[in-house]
Amino acid sequence: MHNHLISNLITKLNNGMLKRLRFLNIDNNIASLNLLKILYKNGVIRSYRILNQNKISVYFKYNTCNIAFKLSIMSKPGHRIYWTMSNLVKNYNNNNFSGFYIISTNKGLYTSDVCLLQGYIGGEILFKVSI
Repeated sequence: MHNHLISNLITKLNNGMLKRLRFLNIDNNIASLNLLKILYKNGVIRSYRILNQNKISVYFKYNTCNIAFKLSIMSKPGHRIYWTMSNLVKNYNNNNFSGFYIISTNKGLYTSDVCLLQGYIGGEILFKVSI
């Protein structure tokens, strides 16, 4: 159920960005709220606001004429992707990747930057944020 909520959130955010919406209302749940906190902290979205028990309003950030980010689902319910620290370092070095990954670890949700800098944490790669 957790991945289903994440996949729905990513699809809605990508579709909202493609339509160049100013804001988008999404369902309020723990998984969405945790991911929105991470996206806001890393400057991917402008802001978010809890409207009521059922809805959260997400405000998008755009560059002058381009979309600011692209979210790509990595791990799916039928095909989970787990990376250790060595895999994470290798994927950063191989591709000239500007962005970060969202990783589900045994300590919670973290960005790949935090996992690399603070402590040899690997886990399931949920999605990739390309900036």
